[in-house]
Amino acid sequence: QGHTVMDVSYRLCPEVDIYGMVGDVKRAIAWLKTNAPHYGIDPEKIVIGGGSAGAHLALLAGYAPEHPELTPEDVKGANLSVCGIISYYGPIDLVEGYHRYTELILSKNPPPVSLGKDIAFEEKVPHIGRLDTLLGGHPEDIPEIYQLASPATHVHPDSPPTLLFQGDKDVLVPVEPTCALHKKLVECGVPAIKVVYPWTEHGFDLLLPQTNPAAQSALYDVDRFLAILANK
Repeated sequence: QGHTVMDVSYRLCPEVDIYGMVGDVKRAIAWLKTNAPHYGIDPEKIVIGGGSAGAHLALLAGYAPEHPELTPEDVKGANLSVCGIISYYGPIDLVEGYHRYTELILSKNPPPVSLGKDIAFEEKVPHIGRLDTLLGGHPEDIPEIYQLASPATHVHPDSPPTLLFQGDKDVLVPVEPTCALHKKLVECGVPAIKVVYPWTEHGFDLLLPQTNPAAQSALYDVDRFLAILANK
């Protein structure tokens, strides 16, 4: 279809926190705009996207390109805008995500009754996927950081057009915040498309994508979405 695709390799926790991750995404945008002539691409036609954590970072970078707390010093003042965002089951509300993940882990590995709440959490919830590690604390301790790191916080009328994919049975990312984000985008006048697949789980596009109906449907929608943006 004539698209140029760049794979952004952002650093992970615990090497960096949320600021380092979104900063790496913004550095990639700045790099691509600077090097656009070399690849024969239009720097004003850059679309960012991803799945799960990558989608979260794409939404955050796309909705808050100039936010001082989410922009590294080395790219402040650079044009970090994009013309569209594609999210495959990206976390929208990190407080909801925190509670969903914690409940999932504890339901599979319940703590002994004798353990207190904090001890149970620390001993039973693994390091990987823990938002308290990524953000520096629990929601009740640093609610402002959870709000800062939630994409829905940064939606405004000039936000980029957005394509949202979500399974209604997603065990990790609740569908309700995705629907709320779509509603907020529409209310702000931002072109947005929400596609919720029934009986579909997290990572649906990774399981037999060539024969998976949801994966094929999403791929078709991505193709149409990119074509629309390319011709704007």
